[in-house]
Amino acid sequence: MDALTRSVMEPNKHIHEVTEIEIAHLDLRYAHTRVHKPENVSSLMHSIQRCGQIVPVAALMEKPSCFVLMDGYLRVSALKRCGRDTVLAEIWNLKEQEALVRVLARSNDRRWDAIEQAALIRELRDKYSLSQVRIASLLGRKQAWVSGRVALIDALPDDVLEIIRNGKISTWAASRVIAPIARAIPAHARMLTENLAREYISTRDLSDFFRHYQKSNRTKREKMVKEPALFIKALHCAEQENQANCLKEGPEGRWIKELKMAGHIIRGLIKQVPSVIYEEQSSLDRRILVTAFEDTRKLMLSLEKEIRRFSNEDNSRHKTNHSDIASAGNQDPKDQPNPQHIKEQCSSGPAGTNKRCDFHNIPVRGDNADHSGAFQTLQG
Repeated sequence: MDALTRSVMEPNKHIHEVTEIEIAHLDLRYAHTRVHKPENVSSLMHSIQRCGQIVPVAALMEKPSCFVLMDGYLRVSALKRCGRDTVLAEIWNLKEQEALVRVLARSNDRRWDAIEQAALIRELRDKYSLSQVRIASLLGRKQAWVSGRVALIDALPDDVLEIIRNGKISTWAASRVIAPIARAIPAHARMLTENLAREYISTRDLSDFFRHYQKSNRTKREKMVKEPALFIKALHCAEQENQANCLKEGPEGRWIKELKMAGHIIRGLIKQVPSVIYEEQSSLDRRILVTAFEDTRKLMLSLEKEIRRFSNEDNSRHKTNHSDIASAGNQDPKDQPNPQHIKEQCSSGPAGTNKRCDFHNIPVRGDNADHSGAFQTLQG
């Protein structure tokens, strides 16, 4: 085991002393590797005001009255906000390279941003010429974890990194959106970063933005990165309009759209038949294809059966309602006997004598009885 590995593995033997030192004597050499978040500083400041500093920072004594701050940049910022002049510090008895490895190795003790870890790894790689394999071994990590962090920070231009370190853009946005764009089109990444720093966009909206960016042409992409907030607003308007249309069309509209999609897929499958059904095809391959088709055909038959069933039920209800209306006496005037015929029948009997009209002999709609001398009605 070499000295560098031993310095990481041996707990507490690296601590020379714990003492109060002047904040003015600190060399903030690695401040560029930290992400500044004002809300975290404010939260820690209130905690220190209530309870004092509980966890000491870590520093190396480079020379008398000069200490290189290795870990605890957030605590120092909070102490400054509290108006304190001193900080409680562990003075490590290590070389700077060993101290960097130890800071990274104990990063599991608290939540670090991926950008912060990547920045420290790059220090070890560039300043001390350590390979990714060596760094992974010292940290007890897989090489893929180290290479992922290195790829992230190498993809981002320095001016973009500076904006991220100032806390104006989240690490999620940097790793999931800015970095992929920077690898392909650095100018777009810079422009998008500057605009995101001026106007906040939520993680969800930024995810939607990147999804549309990937599918857009060059001209549209340039407009998107120039005015990302405007694009998001337009996207929201389109979504609201689509929701309104869906609400207006109801389940019928959605059903029609899905049926059209199924039809589009079937038309595509028809075109592919010569490519998948051919001579000298093995029986097993042919059987698999035909079985899949038969399963789908059964589904289509089931759909047709359901449509016919509900359609027939609706027709039956319509006929029943029509019959009920007719039996209730709501008759069409054209179905009634001619009043002149009624008058003639009432004015004279069989022998031409005056006889009182028997209205019971006048047929009504739907009466199929044989009434002598009466006019036959239209069939109901």
